[in-house]
Amino acid sequence: MLNCRIVKVLTLFVVIIPRPALCDRSLVDFLNYRDARIRNVLEEVDPQDDRDCLSMGELDIVFRTDNNGAPNVGVMLTDPRGRRIGFDPLTKRAWQQFPEAEGYIDCDDLHGSDACRGVVQVCGPVSGTYKLEVIARQTTDYSLSISARSKAVLDGRSLQSSHSEEDWNNVAIRARSRSIVLLNYSRDPQQSVTAQLQHTAHAHSLESRSHRHPYLKSSEHSVPGQ
Repeated sequence: MLNCRIVKVLTLFVVIIPRPALCDRSLVDFLNYRDARIRNVLEEVDPQDDRDCLSMGELDIVFRTDNNGAPNVGVMLTDPRGRRIGFDPLTKRAWQQFPEAEGYIDCDDLHGSDACRGVVQVCGPVSGTYKLEVIARQTTDYSLSISARSKAVLDGRSLQSSHSEEDWNNVAIRARSRSIVLLNYSRDPQQSVTAQLQHTAHAHSLESRSHRHPYLKSSEHSVPGQ
């Protein structure tokens, strides 16, 4: 039924566009891009519960600042379908529009300090480009780690998935400003997560790594980290 509705909408757009406009190459390219994007979004289904994290993949974001208590930055993640999760410390607004995701502040004292870290976990993220906004309450340096796991596929007698990470340390950001990270994620085990940091003062260090490894040999075994 959804596909039928989309076809009807696209047909309506074609009907109301004047014939001379259809000869505009830029308009044709835009329509082709839009149609391809719609098809790509519909190809992947959303998770129904956290058990789908294994079959569909997972995306984890960890951020922190070196101050006592909660980080002096908040984050907002927008997925390829326009859904958001996160908290804007400037407007005091929070969002959770993902089917299976959570965000929280972790203040477990692991290194003898009073600093807390923020965590956003997305179960079964759809493939595509995500926008991650880092929003500063005050001038500070922050660290950011993005960890992604693809869907699990059967390889011989075990399930295999790929895992990749992007890390930034000591990134400077001014008070009431935003850093933008464009994050490319795919459920495909052959693709690694890639990210590009924009709209910020500077980044002192950047590390990227990826590898493939088995997560599960049979349905009776547990998945590490789940």
